[in-house]
Amino acid sequence: MLILPSIYETEEVVFLLRKLAMAYLIRGNELELAVSVGTVLGEPAAPATHYALELLARKCMMIPTWNLAADLLLMTPDNELQLVKLCAFCPGCAEELNDLHEKCKLPTVEECMRLAETAQADGNTFESVKYYLLSQEPEKALPIGIDFVKEHIGSSDWSLDTVYPVLDLLSYIRTEKLMLHTCTEARNELLILCGYVGALLAIVRQYRSIVPALYEYTSQLLKRRKVSVPLKIEHLSEELDAWRACTQSINQSSEESPCTPPSESQRTVYATLLKRLKEEPLRGPVGPDYVTGSNLPSHSDTHLSCLTGSKIQGPVFFLEDGKSTISLNDALMWAKVNPFSPLGTGIRLNPF
Repeated sequence: MLILPSIYETEEVVFLLRKLAMAYLIRGNELELAVSVGTVLGEPAAPATHYALELLARKCMMIPTWNLAADLLLMTPDNELQLVKLCAFCPGCAEELNDLHEKCKLPTVEECMRLAETAQADGNTFESVKYYLLSQEPEKALPIGIDFVKEHIGSSDWSLDTVYPVLDLLSYIRTEKLMLHTCTEARNELLILCGYVGALLAIVRQYRSIVPALYEYTSQLLKRRKVSVPLKIEHLSEELDAWRACTQSINQSSEESPCTPPSESQRTVYATLLKRLKEEPLRGPVGPDYVTGSNLPSHSDTHLSCLTGSKIQGPVFFLEDGKSTISLNDALMWAKVNPFSPLGTGIRLNPF
């Protein structure tokens, strides 16, 4: 006998299909189409639509079309923090910045300096970082934010949702300020911290292909740069090995021979890692990005990924040196969890 689904069940299926469709569009980097579809679908698709708008605004930061980026962010609810990031990253004279601040309903750069000093005196780290970044001396935010992150990571019971908001905000410091000679140590520490936190975020988001690369990137920076951060190369290696050992069965096909079970110490390390990831601070769909053409053969001019050393299949993304390449899929996932280039230059990655 044919049993028809109830109206409730039908509505639930439709809702899940809409959600899945939006996730596929965003993970395929079809951002304009995702916004269009989300607008038609309305409220059920609102969170995904707003996330696509935020990614489109990041794309506009690279072109750059600052006013268009602001317009896109103003279409989203609870947009103050996103507008702060936009204004913090925008270069220009005080007059130009104040015009953008006014559009985004933020204080002037002069007022932001006063608010930052007040917040710092009150011991409010997040607010002082936020307003220093919006002022004419954004580099003053670096030691405040970095010390906050290092202090927490140095403790045994820290979690990702505690350090990520400050670190994410800091990453929007204007590039020309981050590149100042006086900011060399702070820049190196920021890159290392963003690399490590990016690896943890990649684990949460199931960006499996870039997790080893993010750990390796962080380890190489620790090895080559003069920094003082509470991270050890040996510990990063232990975490990566534990993650691999405890998740290897997920991607194993039924035809492969059984994998070696993780050791007790690896289970302990992985359990500690999961405790830090209990609250995911990122929005957006979970799962690897997969753009159109990812299954097509590589070009006649073969490109090797600087992350994996293997031949790139599908669309290629060139890094800032004009020579190094990674797959567009990896570039998108990397940029969503770590805003800085894999080359360790301090240049923001923007493949959107």
